[in-house]
Amino acid sequence: MIDIHTHILPYIDDGAKNIEEALIMTECLESQQIHAAVCTPHFDSAKISLEDFTAKREKAILTMNSSRITLISGSETLYRDMLYQYSDLDQLCIHNTRYLLLELPYKDHWGDLDVESIEKLMNLFQVIPVLAHIERYHFLWKSKQHIKQLINMGCVMQINANTIIDKKQRKTALHYIKKGYIDVVGSDCHNMFQRPPNLRDAFVIIEKEIGRDYCDRLQQNAKLIIKGKMIRNDTGQFMLREVN
Repeated sequence: MIDIHTHILPYIDDGAKNIEEALIMTECLESQQIHAAVCTPHFDSAKISLEDFTAKREKAILTMNSSRITLISGSETLYRDMLYQYSDLDQLCIHNTRYLLLELPYKDHWGDLDVESIEKLMNLFQVIPVLAHIERYHFLWKSKQHIKQLINMGCVMQINANTIIDKKQRKTALHYIKKGYIDVVGSDCHNMFQRPPNLRDAFVIIEKEIGRDYCDRLQQNAKLIIKGKMIRNDTGQFMLREVN
C-alpha cells in the first residue's frame, strides 16, 4: 500500500518532532504493509519562500536515509493567490508527477468563484489537484454538486483514514467512497500519539463494510498517482468512479 498524505519528515512542519519519531512512524507504516509514503509537509507561500521550503524538505529527507519504506517528496500546499508569483509549481508536486496535494482555505461558503480559482491554478500550472482531506471543508463536504463539479474538472479527492475510523463520520465517508466521490485515502499522520499512521485500520473497515473491490480501487489510484499516470480512461472518465 501507499500512504499518499503524511507529515513524517522532521524539523519542517507540525509533523514528526525529530528523526527518532519520524523513523518510528515509518516502521509503523511498514508494519501495516505500506511500502511507500508521500512526504507532504505543509507549504504556505505567505510564511516561507519556495526555495527555503524545498531546501528544508531535501535536508529532512536526507536525514531519513535509514527508513525502511520508500519516501517520496511532495507537499501539502495551501491555496493562496500568492502561488501565482511562481513560474511553476513543479517542486511542490508529488515527485515527477503533475499531482499537487492542495489544501483549501477554511471558509463558511463555497461558490463558483472558488471553483474558478482552482480551475485557473490547474490551467496555468498544468497541475492535477489532489484535494487534501476533503471532509474538513464542511461547506464543500455537504455539497455533492460542488464535489461533482470538481471531479469533472479533473480534481482528485483525498479523505483521511481517521474519518473512516471515526464511528460518527464513518457512514458518510463509506457512502461517498461507494458513490465514487473519493479517489484516495491518506493517513495524514503527524506523530505517534494524537495523529498516528492508521491507514491500514481504515482499509480494514472499508473491506468489511463495503467490500474488497473498493480497497483495491483506492489503492490502485494511489499507485497510479505516484507514477504520474492518469486515473482516467480513454473516454475522459475516471476509471474507478461511479458518480451519478
